Amino acid sequence: MKNITTFDFTTLGKFKKIFVLVSGGIDSTYLYEMIYPLFPEKTYAVNCWNPYEQSKTLSILKKLPNFIEVRPEEQMKYHDILIESFLKIPQAEEARKRGKYHKKIFPCCYYMKHQAFKKDPLFQEQNTVVISGIKYGDGMQRRIWLTQLKNEMKWFHRHVWGALYCYPFRDYQKRELPKKIYQELSRTYPGLRHSGCRLCPVLVVFRDKIKDEPRVLESVKFYHKLINQQTLETFLN
Repeated sequence: MKNITTFDFTTLGKFKKIFVLVSGGIDSTYLYEMIYPLFPEKTYAVNCWNPYEQSKTLSILKKLPNFIEVRPEEQMKYHDILIESFLKIPQAEEARKRGKYHKKIFPCCYYMKHQAFKKDPLFQEQNTVVISGIKYGDGMQRRIWLTQLKNEMKWFHRHVWGALYCYPFRDYQKRELPKKIYQELSRTYPGLRHSGCRLCPVLVVFRDKIKDEPRVLESVKFYHKLINQQTLETFLN
């Protein structure tokens, strides 16, 4: 697999454990395939489970002996969190118009993924690193963050909750990976595509830009059904 980044993956050899965050999408799968052959004995594919995530590639990764699935310590009310997030869509759309949109408006990713992951002590062990596949073209907040790392000439960042993260795509400014890389990955992972939750409020907010994603239609339908239900309940009460 060709290295399309400016990051030297061999520098990861100094760590005792390498945790590659995988979603089943193209970007994270590429990073896993770049790192695992170099350090097969200490590279782990890590996914934070939630009931709305769907990916054929993730199903393949789950069968690997080095796969780690993170789940929250306590019972999480996933459906309630999703409903709360979708009801914030008008707020997010207004923030987007003002140029102040931020993904943190929606609590779903925060609670379903980030909080569950942060509470696991495994990723805070000494001499370990977490590999993130975020890219410059993934959104404004990620672009700002990666630009900051580049200006500071840093590939690694230790977050306040303890884990050391690495961002190999720091300098990669294209939205998509090269076609040849995608084709090579697809031989191992048939049906590989960008990942994400089956229902996602972000897709509704940006439905004017994301037109070739099947999940958009399902998410929009869910949102309209939810709004109609809310309207009916308000009328009846």
